[in-house]
Amino acid sequence: MTKLTNPTPLFLDLRGALLDAGHVWVGVAGQDPETNPIALFWDAERTIAASQPLQTMGGRIVNGAYPGSVYFAEDNFSMRTRDADGNLVDYSPALTGAAVPYQPLDSDLTAIAALGTTDYGRTLLALANQAALRTATGIPDPLPAVGGTVSGPVTRQASGRYLHHGDGTLVGDTITRGTADPSGGADGDLYFQYTTS
Repeated sequence: MTKLTNPTPLFLDLRGALLDAGHVWVGVAGQDPETNPIALFWDAERTIAASQPLQTMGGRIVNGAYPGSVYFAEDNFSMRTRDADGNLVDYSPALTGAAVPYQPLDSDLTAIAALGTTDYGRTLLALANQAALRTATGIPDPLPAVGGTVSGPVTRQASGRYLHHGDGTLVGDTITRGTADPSGGADGDLYFQYTTS
């Protein structure tokens, strides 16, 4: 996709003034644009055709009474400009670099757009916030690193349970399970002895 840009910032007449009521033809590169025009459009999607010659007002190409942008598919082109009396103002048989790529495609975005989606995946994308995501996926709220409260027993992964106190002033107790009385136990430690049969 190419967007037509002026070889100069504005179209000028032979005296260097802004070109009013001028005519601009755009054609096949290396050929006469008046006899070998290319298809021009007023929109980037190339659905609204622009007839040639293009008209100028105040040095700008206009679509009716308003400045307009012109688009075409070719990368290289020729261009001729004439004033209101038909005098040649400028002719460029092969312009390159005056046209710039318009909204080039990105290969990664194109590949992502081509991927199929599932109802489940689209449902997740439509969730309103993080809380809705946790509810939909069954992810529990994380325990805070500091502070917070826990109701009910807490189970450590592969390491048994933590103590749960009915009295909030009780903290730091230890339950020791073994076959011998531990020495050096602190006040509040509990010792359970077990035997095997």
